Amino acid sequence: MIVKNDSIDGILNINKPLDVTSMNVVRIVKSFTKVKKVGHAGTLDPLATGVLPICLGQSTRVMEDILNSKHLNDINYDSFKNIISKFEGDIEQIPPMYSALKVKGERLYKLARKGINLNLKPRKVKVYSLKILNWSSPFLTLDIACGKGFYVRSFANDFGELLGCGAHINNLSRIRNGIFSIESSVDLEDFKDRAQNGDWMNLIYSIDTVLDKLPKIIVDPKIEKIIKNGGVIPDDIYEINLPDKSKCKVYNSEGNFIGIIIFEKSLQRWKCYKNFNLAI
Repeated sequence: MIVKNDSIDGILNINKPLDVTSMNVVRIVKSFTKVKKVGHAGTLDPLATGVLPICLGQSTRVMEDILNSKHLNDINYDSFKNIISKFEGDIEQIPPMYSALKVKGERLYKLARKGINLNLKPRKVKVYSLKILNWSSPFLTLDIACGKGFYVRSFANDFGELLGCGAHINNLSRIRNGIFSIESSVDLEDFKDRAQNGDWMNLIYSIDTVLDKLPKIIVDPKIEKIIKNGGVIPDDIYEINLPDKSKCKVYNSEGNFIGIIIFEKSLQRWKCYKNFNLAI
């Protein structure tokens, strides 16, 4: 099966295995598919498994722990319940040094490997829910629903400090990332086998799949041309009536996804935010 490297745009839902970095998954997908542009939507640590969306082509654009004073026998279910409430909602969190965040152009984990430790500022993150699934001393199993930028390792460190005994991660699995779930993911080894057999294209999600929460409009060829040229849409040509003037995904008269527009408040006009000249 011959596929043009520049003609594939979409997203693969890969189930990342243990002890493999997110960038290694990117390299494997790139090697097996021969697609030039490949990236991941959110780093998973090597010790973590689970959902790792891999973006192909133009979809790349949308994309501490030592036990101390308190003894484990002093910890019970009620201890967890009282502390968990402190981590729900909008909280501040200091990113771990071993992370992919950049400081002055360099990844934190690279600085950490050089023995450099920075005093990082806390960042605001969102935790939608924290549920206790199981407590069998010394192991606590939690289900965490969180927003982007949340670091589970930082959470474990902060959680352990409040418990008074310290804590670390023994096992971590991401079971959902946006619309992508562990149930619909494909194991990396299975993907490699299918890619070798030329049977992987039906695993790809279209780019607009991840934009399911955006309102949708269909435009005529004149507006399509303006969007593809990255322009501003004049009200006298086309009026877009949406109650929430923020972002909107756009399709042409043939039903093909062509881009995203955004409402520019200073102009009081809709304009092109991102355009996609996708191969149909």
